[in-house]
Amino acid sequence: MAAGDVHRAGVPAARPTTAVNLDRFIAERQARWADLEAAIKTARRGRLRTQSARDIERFGLLLRQTSSDLAIARRDHPDAPITEYLNTLCARAHPLLYRGTPRRAGSIGRFFATALPRSFRAAWPYITASLVLMLIGFVAGWIAVDVRPDLRSSLVPPSLFDEMARGQISTGVQDAPFAAAFIIQNNIRVALICFAGGVFLGIPTAFVLLSNGWMLGTVAAAVRLGGYDVQFWSLIAPHGVLELSVIVISGGTGLMLGGAILRPGQLRRGAALAHVAVRAVMLVLGAASLLVIAGTLEAFVSPSGLPDGAKLAIGAVVGVLLYSWLVLAGRNPHRRRSFAFDRPAETPA
Repeated sequence: MAAGDVHRAGVPAARPTTAVNLDRFIAERQARWADLEAAIKTARRGRLRTQSARDIERFGLLLRQTSSDLAIARRDHPDAPITEYLNTLCARAHPLLYRGTPRRAGSIGRFFATALPRSFRAAWPYITASLVLMLIGFVAGWIAVDVRPDLRSSLVPPSLFDEMARGQISTGVQDAPFAAAFIIQNNIRVALICFAGGVFLGIPTAFVLLSNGWMLGTVAAAVRLGGYDVQFWSLIAPHGVLELSVIVISGGTGLMLGGAILRPGQLRRGAALAHVAVRAVMLVLGAASLLVIAGTLEAFVSPSGLPDGAKLAIGAVVGVLLYSWLVLAGRNPHRRRSFAFDRPAETPA
């Protein structure tokens, strides 16, 4: 007797196992998922507005059906790979059919007030990995100088020690605007290299993080041998908190891209990379904008005649403000959970 005959006879059928339910769920619906995949490709080549009314109507139907399938998958199989696939499929289709609200001046404020901090927190596994790489470089550089103290003179110019001893480190106020422009440009270049390196499996990103950590560690250890720790860290602190944080965040975005290539999940590597790149670009550009503040501090405050204690205090205040914003801004415990494909799931590398 077939399952349908059993139900019609009023006898409940045996409940199938989860594996059988999942296999049946996929088998019954995968044809329309494939149709939606094909429709997305067609729409992206020629844009949805060039399609006929019938094709647009079918696209909307496929999206609604797939969204319904996603809701079922999230309810019955929340940890199955197919749920992540449907989440991403809906995320790719939705913006093609529904236009977003026009960008307004106020959206920039909302971006920095909510979107950027939330993106930072969502990417914390990658940002943590980026920080670990830089710390590894720092420790390795410190140990290298500790083992070979004779390297000090090749890492830090003797004139810098003399200036630290006399308290005369300064670029001159007249040169500060030009120094700020150069510093900002250089720091943005480093941040973009960290980001773009993700396309090459994150290898260049890891190298930049390790080398920056190595450079800071060797210089810090050399200064330690010279006995000028306070002068050195007072020179670094005002701008360094922002500058190093941006490099770490940019490194995290590069690792995100590399992770999407190495672990694309149910998507093709190109589609997985494109999906992650949207959020990575938003995060790296938002973080890079902070380098304007860092460059200004590095040109005007770090080499100024302020007391060392004041410079260290400025660095501490900058750090507290920065991470209070990144960790706390945009939180709303009463905010309704966003719709499934507004923020597709992603497995960190």
